[in-house]
Amino acid sequence: AGAPPPDPDPRAAALLPYARGERPVVFDADDAGAIEKAVELARRIGVRPIVGGGREAWKVAGLLAKHDVPVLLGPVLANPTASHDPYDAPFAGAAVLARAGVRFAFRTNDSSDVRNLPYHAGMAAAFGLPRETALRAVTLSAAEILGLGDALGSLEPGKIADVVVADGDLLELRTRVERVFVHGREVPVESRHTRLWRRYAERIDDAPPTGTK
Repeated sequence: AGAPPPDPDPRAAALLPYARGERPVVFDADDAGAIEKAVELARRIGVRPIVGGGREAWKVAGLLAKHDVPVLLGPVLANPTASHDPYDAPFAGAAVLARAGVRFAFRTNDSSDVRNLPYHAGMAAAFGLPRETALRAVTLSAAEILGLGDALGSLEPGKIADVVVADGDLLELRTRVERVFVHGREVPVESRHTRLWRRYAERIDDAPPTGTK
């Protein structure tokens, strides 16, 4: 009616690709009922859903597979959500999703615990998930679910060169990461943990023999 338009709001504009269904929206939901409601809501408002958490996603695997709703699963190293669930439900849930054809990747849901992400996948592998699928769920599957599969997640020409070199299976606790490349450049394999380890290892080496003064 001749009124001036509102001022542009960059925060609202940033949400447009998600509201239009061009980019996925993560719905954090753990119990089966909440996951069902998230899928229903996403279909009703026309957005592309991803279930985050999904600790009971194995209970509604058929629904997720039917509507091709991927899951960012985890943490896997956790207790069952319900007292009547099997003790290994968090560990075996990924295998159930895989058999149903649900796309998924692992997450820890805690930035301080991200260093243990391979062991979440390793535990799922110990409880029925094929090891190749478990490794893919922390690499290429994660990139594909987030719409980054053309740039990340696998060693292919034209992709960003993020590479880890280890002396064994990355899903095993005993494996040691020897070299890391980010965007094709090698970065030091060092952290606060390694620095503290060296610091206190030196104290042990310099300590006098037991029984001496």
